[in-house]
Amino acid sequence: MITRTLAEIYARQGHIEEAADIYRRLLAKSPDDGTLRARLAELEGDLSDARGESHRDARIERLRALLRRVNARRR
Repeated sequence: MITRTLAEIYARQGHIEEAADIYRRLLAKSPDDGTLRARLAELEGDLSDARGESHRDARIERLRALLRRVNARRR
C-alpha cells in the first residue's frame, strides 16, 4: 500500500529515493495531481543535491590523495 503519508515518513527519515519512488507510483495513478508532481520535483532536487555533494566529496578526496603523493615525492 503506497500513500503520501508513507512517502513523507520515508522522506523525514532520510530515505529520499524511496519517498520519490512512492511519489512516482502515485503520479502514475494520478498524473494530473499538481501537488504530487511538485513534491516529487522537490525530492528529486534533494537527490540531485545529495549526488552532487557525494561526487564533489569524492573529487576532493582524490585531489587530496594526489597532493599527498606529490608532497611525498618532494621530500
